[in-house]
Amino acid sequence: MKKDVLIALSTYIFLFIVTFILSIGFGLGEAESTHDPNSLLLYGRRILMIIFAIAVPWFTRKHPPSALGWKLSVKWIFISLAVGLFMGSTNPGGFNPKDPLAILLALFHTFSTELYFRGYLFTTFERSMKGWWVPLLLSSFLYGLFYLTVWPIWARPPLAKMIFVVLFTLVAMPFGYGYKKSGSFFVPWMMHFFGVLKYPMLF
Repeated sequence: MKKDVLIALSTYIFLFIVTFILSIGFGLGEAESTHDPNSLLLYGRRILMIIFAIAVPWFTRKHPPSALGWKLSVKWIFISLAVGLFMGSTNPGGFNPKDPLAILLALFHTFSTELYFRGYLFTTFERSMKGWWVPLLLSSFLYGLFYLTVWPIWARPPLAKMIFVVLFTLVAMPFGYGYKKSGSFFVPWMMHFFGVLKYPMLF
């Protein structure tokens, strides 16, 4: 296994353990799961993701954030909106789209998550493995597994936990696929952002 992959997996294990202890062990995840703006964990775990996603590639291979891809075509704007709105319309949870603060939190949440799982993990795995389907599946699975650190998911029975891991793994795959095919970080970020808004609250 290549050095970059080992480092990436080490950051993931560190994030998983720290956030699990804080979320489940100390009970901080309950406030985070309701998107309480006073939740320290809501900010803490995502700031760590951003730090790892930007600092590690920069120091290990001189890979600046600009290399993530920041151009966006009209075609991919429509695709991102379509995927995101579909996900959001079927999402039982999510952020209140009528609340400006909730929208800012949703932007922060989705930016940090996509920066880490797609911008860093997927990109690192793809650079170190042949093809891109294995990196897509692996980064998506790690995303799904990470939901075991989320308070309401961990509170469920074992079978339900496994179902949620599979579900969120499947949810993550369009994000990685869109990122690979478009070459733009904006695509998974837009898909994810529009997918976490709770649209029934608009009516």
